[in-house]
Amino acid sequence: MRVRQREIPEPRANEVLVRVEWAGICGSDIDLRDGRRPPGFADYPVVPGHEWAGVVAGAGKEVDEALVGQAVVAEGVRPCGTCTACRAGNAPLCETVYDETGFTRDGAWADYLVVPAALVHTLPKNADLRSAAGIEPAACAAAAVERAHVTAGERVVVIGGGTIGLLATQLVRATGPSE
Repeated sequence: MRVRQREIPEPRANEVLVRVEWAGICGSDIDLRDGRRPPGFADYPVVPGHEWAGVVAGAGKEVDEALVGQAVVAEGVRPCGTCTACRAGNAPLCETVYDETGFTRDGAWADYLVVPAALVHTLPKNADLRSAAGIEPAACAAAAVERAHVTAGERVVVIGGGTIGLLATQLVRATGPSE
């Protein structure tokens, strides 16, 4: 891993250029650094960073210019949009080649990154962008808790005391388990 000066990337027609304000560090970023990502789940060299928040600094020619200046986060997985999983709304299970910001595409451990405008989610004015950088792990935790179908009165254990484990614990607690 090294730090080096880079040119600001140019967004393609359907992309936005984002000035990164905050970026997180995930356990999978450590795996990426150490070369432990499974084959096909990293494309070296790559700039890590899939947990982030920033401000749109530029827009490709097919993107609404009103996005410029907006605080945003974006989905990391870059789905094909046409396979069975994508059409069912399950982009993380896209049946094409794995493609994700921070693993196969340069991520947010840079001053700027480009992402498809279709994956961008705008944030409210005056949003706390430091906290917003935690939206990605919070979404992972929420998806896991939702899939667990926890009901009131059940006994639940969450294994793992990292960011996602702690977020999952908070979400599970809101479901009313007995312990």
